[in-house]
Amino acid sequence: MLAEAGVDIATIMNKVGHDDVKTTMKVYTYITNKMKKDASAKLNTLYGDILHKIN
Repeated sequence: MLAEAGVDIATIMNKVGHDDVKTTMKVYTYITNKMKKDASAKLNTLYGDILHKIN
């Protein structure tokens, strides 16, 4: 839920008590549908004009 909310990995590691980023990434992060939509929306906001010109 923290990753989905956009919380940075260092803060997540601190919250769950991990010292190794690989452990945190493996156990606590995965790509959700909301994250996919948010990523698409961010790309569209940043590069929408360029992407529309290419297509």
